[in-house]
Amino acid sequence: MSDIANNTTPLDDLPFTISLRRVNRGVGYVALFLPLWLILVTIFTETCFNASISHYYFSRIGGDLLVGSLTFIALLLAFFYSFPTDKVDGYRRHTTLDIWLAKIAGISAFLIAFSPTTGSGCLYDGAEVARVFITGATGSEDFNNGGTGVAGTITYNFWASFKRFGNPENVPLILRSIHFAAAAAMFLILAYFSYFVFTRDNSSASQMAGNRKIRRNFWYRWLGRAILLAVLAIGVKSAALAWLLSPETATAVETWWNSLRLTFVFEAIALCSFGLSWMIKGRFIKAFEDAAAMDATTQGRAA
Repeated sequence: MSDIANNTTPLDDLPFTISLRRVNRGVGYVALFLPLWLILVTIFTETCFNASISHYYFSRIGGDLLVGSLTFIALLLAFFYSFPTDKVDGYRRHTTLDIWLAKIAGISAFLIAFSPTTGSGCLYDGAEVARVFITGATGSEDFNNGGTGVAGTITYNFWASFKRFGNPENVPLILRSIHFAAAAAMFLILAYFSYFVFTRDNSSASQMAGNRKIRRNFWYRWLGRAILLAVLAIGVKSAALAWLLSPETATAVETWWNSLRLTFVFEAIALCSFGLSWMIKGRFIKAFEDAAAMDATTQGRAA
């Protein structure tokens, strides 16, 4: 799946090896633990529990963790995987389409991080906000000349803060939809990888005696389903609020939904399922490793 000839091999003149499995584990760990870190940030910084993972963009520390994690995942998905000239053990049945989809998922992660969601996602109490945008800004923060400060209208809409738009109503639909479309694209691609790509016989060891392919595929498929169901739950809720329910009912449903932080819950399910799937692909524990692969590793160390 990459330019690297096998699973762990020196690259050019580097004094170390690059392991595709470690890359997969790294992506998996970051995705799996992101919801936990955000919960811990909520507890230890005494901020409110945001309505969604995306809304942590506006929180102190949480915003840094969110953007940093998404950027890490985006860089690896978009740039690390490339089109191989020969098949790599562990990725033998990956196709050109799979590579393109991985890159699209990486680009989507960038868009999620740098085109943030709208709305505060919280009922703030005290100095809890780290980031806001301002429309119609005036004043100065020139430290050398004793600036008077910046005044304007606070907004939680990234695009509305651009002077050419000025307020949310003037933001084109395509820009307002970037964050949500990118999130849907990323998670649907990751569900596809878990359910269809990772379940293929991608290595020689998975076809030998003592393989754990059936065990891995059981987990891959259930994790892929979990990602898909989480995306569908959020999508159905959004569609119902926008097109199916009366304004009064929609308001009541949204209030109930947000009170339970269900968007956060479903996003956490999707992220953790994605993370665990990639950790299994990276064989984070021996219970998922094939016997032939373990024997080869042992022989390599002995040599």
